[in-house]
Amino acid sequence: MLSASAQKLVRKLQQRKHRWQEQKFLAEGPKVVQDFIDEGLKPLFLWASEDFPGAELVDERELAKLSSFSTFNQVMGIFDFPHLSTAKDDRILVLDQINDPGNLGTLIRTADWFGFDQIICTKGTADVYNPKTVQSTMGSLARLAIHYSSQEEIWDNYNESHQLLRADMKGSPLEQIEFSSQKLILVMGSESHGPSDFWQDKTEAITIAKGSSSAIDSLNVAVAGGILMQALSPAAL
Repeated sequence: MLSASAQKLVRKLQQRKHRWQEQKFLAEGPKVVQDFIDEGLKPLFLWASEDFPGAELVDERELAKLSSFSTFNQVMGIFDFPHLSTAKDDRILVLDQINDPGNLGTLIRTADWFGFDQIICTKGTADVYNPKTVQSTMGSLARLAIHYSSQEEIWDNYNESHQLLRADMKGSPLEQIEFSSQKLILVMGSESHGPSDFWQDKTEAITIAKGSSSAIDSLNVAVAGGILMQALSPAAL
């Protein structure tokens, strides 16, 4: 049985402000929890309704009541925020006001797959430690350096060292882009508005050529991000 203090902590960590105050996050599901453990994160608490290495066995109904998801996960853990080095910065993904936790998690996982070194989130972007984001990343939170920064700070820190590109429906097709640097930043904005006005005259607009005459007018931001990151990955350039 979870103690009253443990239940209180779980409920607190379902809110963004408490996650950042405590510097702790929840992870749910055997695969997600195991991925974090495999990456060297040690759970501060670990509960399961079935056999799971190192977990305290608890009643399934008790764990389900504390879950952030409608579909019950059999394993729940609490971890400290990972603090990873930002020394490597050849490929940086800037997520500008991506407010859907699922899309955010998918973009993080995809950046990990295609060899991006860092992710910088701007104000208005969902919390990377939101339980839905954590589940979508499938452990990539423990492998990628991720932090929050203002648009101005990103510009000041990287405009002289990196080629800055932004995903934009009105941009140039990828095959027309001349790459002037081995260091790249890709800015992805919200699905409904794209990158904010701040980036308009500071970045080169790129787009994905449409492959049909369909009336569809845009791609999901996570799908578009995956296509662009593949094209901009170290293996592709």
